[in-house]
Amino acid sequence: MKKQIIILLLLVSGFTYVNAQELKVESSSSVNIEQLPEYVVITSENTKLLGGINITIDYKKSDYADVLEELEILLQNRKKLRIRNQTDLLNTMSKLGFEYIDAFNASAGTLGAGGGDDVIISGSSSKFRINIVFRKKEKFINK
Repeated sequence: MKKQIIILLLLVSGFTYVNAQELKVESSSSVNIEQLPEYVVITSENTKLLGGINITIDYKKSDYADVLEELEILLQNRKKLRIRNQTDLLNTMSKLGFEYIDAFNASAGTLGAGGGDDVIISGSSSKFRINIVFRKKEKFINK
């Protein structure tokens, strides 16, 4: 009975277990870790829409544009990896062969009203964007 309650709670909460082997099999068809650069900066933005984050990688004009775009598409695919927050992103990147290095604010944009004596500010909403720096684990670095 206790086990059934735990399973029910996990199903209701949307928890999905993906082991490293499954992740490697799913991701290997689209992203070759050896082709990725040593460092990758991933920007995540809280969407606040049913939870979750938006994940982007700036790959324009990069020598690694094609493979970085493939990585971005893979990370955004909620059916395969089910990344819903930064914790999921950190764990997924670790399983893909990257280690966390650092994180810093990309921006904190606020929407609101301002300017002039007659303006009434009724509130604002913010979105926070975080840049997370990852480095390939030693076994994947070409020396």
